Amino acid sequence: MGKKLTWSLLALLALIGAGAIWYLAAKTYEIRISQAQLEQKLAERLPLTQRYPLVSVTLAQPRVHLNEDSERVDFGLYMTVNTNTSGSQLLGAQIDMSSSLRYDAERGAIFLDQPLMDKLVVQGLDERRTAMAQVALEAAMTSYLAQQPIYTLNAADARQRVARMTVRDIRVDKGVLVIILGL
Repeated sequence: MGKKLTWSLLALLALIGAGAIWYLAAKTYEIRISQAQLEQKLAERLPLTQRYPLVSVTLAQPRVHLNEDSERVDFGLYMTVNTNTSGSQLLGAQIDMSSSLRYDAERGAIFLDQPLMDKLVVQGLDERRTAMAQVALEAAMTSYLAQQPIYTLNAADARQRVARMTVRDIRVDKGVLVIILGL
């Protein structure tokens, strides 16, 4: 009688477990991140200055726009190029780009991916040189954005640690970045 009861309890627990998994697999949860929250995350990392032998390049004043009718993220920043010797500004540029989103499950991080230059305004450069600068900047931004996430789920927070493992989709919906979670 004891064996029969044990097997019955195990079967009941297995049914309850299967039901719970089925229920959870059908449910989805969302983490919603506003445009202002994304802008704040970017602002925490900027201004960023990279020094080269003759010049220093500084990226600052990030802007983010989440369109209601697009899956892409629009973002922009201001770039200055200064001489290292005198510190005088050689160039100033306004950069506006759009990008798709990519999620890296291992890092629990969201990246801007496949950026496209929408607008580049460079003070002091003619149209031909601006076009050349656009090609170089697009390549540099692609490399930079591949390494720097715009948002990372916090591994120290228990709920976000679980969320890192259950991300199903990431998209822009009605001007908000939505992370869809589920099993």
